[in-house]
Amino acid sequence: MLRGQLCWVNLTDAKPPELGKIRPAIVISNSDQNQILPSIVVVPLSTRPGEIWPIRVGLDTAVSPKDSFAIVPGIRQISKTRLVKQGALLPAHLLGRLSKAVNDYLTD
Repeated sequence: MLRGQLCWVNLTDAKPPELGKIRPAIVISNSDQNQILPSIVVVPLSTRPGEIWPIRVGLDTAVSPKDSFAIVPGIRQISKTRLVKQGALLPAHLLGRLSKAVNDYLTD
């Protein structure tokens, strides 16, 4: 798994307000660590419209036929056993926006 890679993950045991079901997500953990560790860190995606910086970051149609939004508060570590399918890499400019949003969300 590479940083910025799209994947589908099974989040079915989530409880509100966590995002659940099988859904797309973007891997944001370090590519080197992703090769070693049994888990990865992802930001789940939703098609619920409207960018709200830095909580919901628009990814346009780069990852799906519909406009998608990375839901930054949904960031979570998951076991690689939750991976359902792997996809393409997010374009560098969008990964940069997502990285900045995560940083802005997690720092004062």
